[in-house]
Amino acid sequence: MHILFVCTGNTCRSPMAEAYFRYLIKKNDIKDITVSSAGTYAGNGESASPFAIKTLQKYEITLKEHKSSAIGREMIDKADLIIAMTASHRNRIGMICPEKLEKIKLLNEYNAGGDVGDPFGGGQDIYESCFNSMRAALDNLFDTLTNQKEV
Repeated sequence: MHILFVCTGNTCRSPMAEAYFRYLIKKNDIKDITVSSAGTYAGNGESASPFAIKTLQKYEITLKEHKSSAIGREMIDKADLIIAMTASHRNRIGMICPEKLEKIKLLNEYNAGGDVGDPFGGGQDIYESCFNSMRAALDNLFDTLTNQKEV
């Protein structure tokens, strides 16, 4: 299974989600799940936000090698499950590939519901708060996928 995490610029939320999910996969020795991330309005080749990098360093997870990617049809086709941070991201992906809407979920469907707020422009505390809110949903998503429950 391949999971694609999507936000706007692919420098904050989706890279943190991708890196944390990759950490969970490695920690639990899961071999059949891969992950990537992209942005609905991303430029290609941008580094992750310094605040995002610092946030994940606390968990010994690195984002230093991350380079942003703009979402495209090929990425959408390759993904078995697409996890969007907001309803507007889901809608944008649906405009690119309307036939793929059934495989797009919002991250917070696995937690409290609603959109994951964008930390862009905020300080370290905003990034940490954003990641902490995503982490619960990512843990729930991981549990759902590895326990073979319905996605």
